[in-house]
Amino acid sequence: MQRTALAEIACGHVTASSALGREFTRSRDPRVLMSTLRALEARELAERAFPAASAYVGGPPLARVRLTPAGITALASALDIPSAGANASPIAVPRALPLAAPSAPRSR
Repeated sequence: MQRTALAEIACGHVTASSALGREFTRSRDPRVLMSTLRALEARELAERAFPAASAYVGGPPLARVRLTPAGITALASALDIPSAGANASPIAVPRALPLAAPSAPRSR
């Protein structure tokens, strides 16, 4: 569940806010629960960036949730993406396509 939340946060699909003394999150499907966001914040993988525009006129301000550098590393390792180094090779190496065989002449 936290891996999915990290991916949704990386895509910019998660905001957090509070109203009437209660905190909540807004996200696309799959939903990111407030308890998951708090767990990621406790592990210093995510943080809230204030302010973002409210969802409606007069509504509470929203906080865009973003990954910390540790969160980016955690998401990359969960996706098994190698870290880029000075001698890093490209992930996908292009290869030549096989040549098409010449087609037989058509008879009319």
